[in-house]
Amino acid sequence: GLLKDDSFLEAGARYEGYLFPDTYRMYKDFTAEDLITKMRANFEKKLTPDLREAMEKSGHSPEDIIIMASILEKEVRTEEEMKIVSGLFWDRMKVGQALQSCATLAYILGVNKAQYSYEDTQIVSPYNTYQHRGLPPGPVSNPGLRAIKAAIYPTKTDYNYFLSRPDTGETVFSVTLDEHNAAKAKYLK
Repeated sequence: GLLKDDSFLEAGARYEGYLFPDTYRMYKDFTAEDLITKMRANFEKKLTPDLREAMEKSGHSPEDIIIMASILEKEVRTEEEMKIVSGLFWDRMKVGQALQSCATLAYILGVNKAQYSYEDTQIVSPYNTYQHRGLPPGPVSNPGLRAIKAAIYPTKTDYNYFLSRPDTGETVFSVTLDEHNAAKAKYLK
């Protein structure tokens, strides 16, 4: 499977990112281990040979693809938006810019907010993509197929910024910081 072995679990690591979100039939005597086994098997099955080959050719490790997908899963809603944000985030990483992903702050704080405060962005954690460049050390959610595909097949755009409108959930993309700040003033009141 994508996870080479389970030995890291003994060190207290989690399966976050590798439990496929789906509808599962469970039985009365089902244990947590049974469900984890079923979700892991589904994850391995959903990653078809074609997807695995595309991961190999992407220029990113399978682990990085899943970490990116886990961020995309929480950042935006539609497949098209996920692909655009994927392109934007991979581009940020290429130039050494911090991802500044709200999804990573939500993961650390355990709270989803329309807008995070400056104090939130200062939280000390290896998962804080405002403080640390590159991807966090592990996934921040269990991504579905749309997010995994978006991480593998990003859309190239000139966008550098985005935000989600709290009223509609629609993603507003911006090329310049001025455009982004204007969008923040308009939608994040």
